[in-house]
Amino acid sequence: MINEIISEANRLKQEAGQDLSDQLALKFGELKCEGIIKRFKKSVNFPHSNYQYQKQYLANFLIETLDDQYIVINSSTSFRNDRFKIQAYDLEGIKQHSAIAEKIIASIMLYPDDQAKNKTFNTFKGLLENKKAYTPATHTLLLSEFIEFLENHKTATEEEKEKEQKETELQKNQVAENIANYNPAKLGSYYGLKGNAFEKEIVHKLNDTQLLESFKLFNSTPDKIFNLVIKTLLADSHISPNEIIKIKVSNTITKLKNGGNAKTDLVVKLTTQKGAFEATISIKNTTQSRVSCHDYKATDFIRVLDPQNIRLAYYLNLFQKSGSDKDFIKNLNENDSVREFEEILTPYKQKLMEWVLTGAHDSENLIEPKLQISQYLLINKNGTIKMVTFESYIAELNTNITNLKYGLPLSWTYPSKNRGKRIQLKLPILI
Repeated sequence: MINEIISEANRLKQEAGQDLSDQLALKFGELKCEGIIKRFKKSVNFPHSNYQYQKQYLANFLIETLDDQYIVINSSTSFRNDRFKIQAYDLEGIKQHSAIAEKIIASIMLYPDDQAKNKTFNTFKGLLENKKAYTPATHTLLLSEFIEFLENHKTATEEEKEKEQKETELQKNQVAENIANYNPAKLGSYYGLKGNAFEKEIVHKLNDTQLLESFKLFNSTPDKIFNLVIKTLLADSHISPNEIIKIKVSNTITKLKNGGNAKTDLVVKLTTQKGAFEATISIKNTTQSRVSCHDYKATDFIRVLDPQNIRLAYYLNLFQKSGSDKDFIKNLNENDSVREFEEILTPYKQKLMEWVLTGAHDSENLIEPKLQISQYLLINKNGTIKMVTFESYIAELNTNITNLKYGLPLSWTYPSKNRGKRIQLKLPILI
């Protein structure tokens, strides 16, 4: 009788596990068909680097993103310490010792929503949030939280694809114009490099050891981006070129807790005779005078700026619902005014600008603040490049942009296909 009970319990657990696995496979299949992810695999085994055994570590699911990076997922129908240790071993091994280790942007421990009532799970998650316990997972999520994670990843991906499509059309028009006017100076390699391709090109150049040796010898290289980035970082760190030992650059940045992208696009690690230094860089590669820089729900603006300010929340929710300045003004009540909204925003102006541009102040979503908050802005506009700290760029915006919107040097609008659901801000590109 006892054996039959145990057998039935195990059968139910297996079915529950299969249900969760099937739900995930269905969701990932939808994302693949929508062009949000490149592909996914189920039950992927990895060897430890430099060892022959092929089943050292297991990922229940492996997602490959459009920019050739990876999200690793291990799921379980319930949280138990002994089971967690097995999953943690697998995730740790994949993150540290697999062939894809340096391309992982999220490692997820996933559980069904009913585990919200599991006291052991809640206790452990509390320890993680208070930095009193360790997990190799960047995200420990319930299924509903993971669905939100995927939706935010989808939004970020669609935004990047939309940017690339716009830039492609603009670049085609400009190249055609340059050919018609025969302007060979503007037909260089910077045209055609969009989004991830441009990032990868910069990573490749900055990791080029031959360029580094040339730079150490002559304080310059044939590559203007290498020169600009490294000279800027050395000047700010008071390091001379011959003191550089190694440069390592990566565009693999951990996803925010909510599944969105960090503001950082590149992390530059400089090993020098004076010690090791890290710098984070956000890239704006465009032909336009303004580019989208922030896409969040009104509730996120309220959460980050001041959850207690009722009037601030009212105006932010009203703008999101309206979607444009024209409709926002039309929807104002008799006792509302744009002037009041501007006055309410004024004390939060610096905080808002820093959140919008660098990702600072969002403590709920930052997992690795040191790497996810961006220090520098690198602009490439039609082959003209510029690199500054965000602190100086914000000051430059405040000085040079006189056509303010609600007291800020940013444009307010809504993202494509998300009117009434999100607020999008656009950044002026100053060269």
